[in-house]
Formats: sequence, C-alpha cells, structure tokens
Amino acid sequence: MKNIIKRYLPFAVVIALIYLVMPIFFQGENYKYDAIEYQFVFPGTALLSGFIYSWKRGVDFTFPLIAPIIYIGSVLIYSHYYHWAIYVFIYLIVGMLGSFIGDMVYKNNLREKERKKRADDNYKIKISNITVEKEAENKDKN
Repeated sequence: MKNIIKRYLPFAVVIALIYLVMPIFFQGENYKYDAIEYQFVFPGTALLSGFIYSWKRGVDFTFPLIAPIIYIGSVLIYSHYYHWAIYVFIYLIVGMLGSFIGDMVYKNNLREKERKKRADDNYKIKISNITVEKEAENKDKN
C-alpha cells in the first residue's frame, strides 16, 4: 500500500492542483475560459500525467482513475457544470490513452536497453574468445 501511495502521490497532487485551483481563476463572467479549461486543460492534464507515469513505470490500469476522481471532487466543490458525468468518462478515456502511449515508449526503451545489453554481452564473448584463442596460440608456440 505504501508503494502505491509513493507512486501515485506526486501525480495526484499535480492533478489536484490543476483540477481544484484552476476553477477559482475561471469563475464568474469568464465562461469562455471555463470551456477551454474543461475541454483542453483538464484532458491535457489527464493525457500528460498518464503518459509520464506510464513512460516511467509501464501501464497501470488504476492510474487513469485518478483524474476523474479528482474531477468529481472539483464538481462537488464548485458544482456549476451540469454535464460532469460526460467529462468524467472523457477524462478517463484520455488518461487511458496517455497511459497506453506512455507504455509504448516504456516498452520501446526496455527493448532498446535489452538490445544494447545483448550487444555488450556478445562483444564481451567475442573479446573473451579472442583472448582464449591468443592464449592457446601462445601455448602452442611454447
């Protein structure tokens, strides 16, 4: 349980700051910015956080739930948007998309590391074979 909290907490704090503090700045007569916030900033946050998390640790199917849960908290606090259930679903889908994209990058990095490790191991084997052959030649000459 501690490990899960350690992994999720930094991302949850950033998402919470964006989802809970930003609406303070967009309340009042700035409804055109309110739409930008709900349609671009919040999904972008879910996408980017899902991407970064999965890029570092691989895909995790519970991580994309953080953004919608925090958004529900935001709706309960500010309660001025009526189509919140649609946005919960959208933020969940966008978070999963970010997680899958990040996981593809993560797996690509793992493959690249494995390829380099195999190349290094093959190089070490070739060097050791050459050394063994030279030692055998030196023994034959003596």
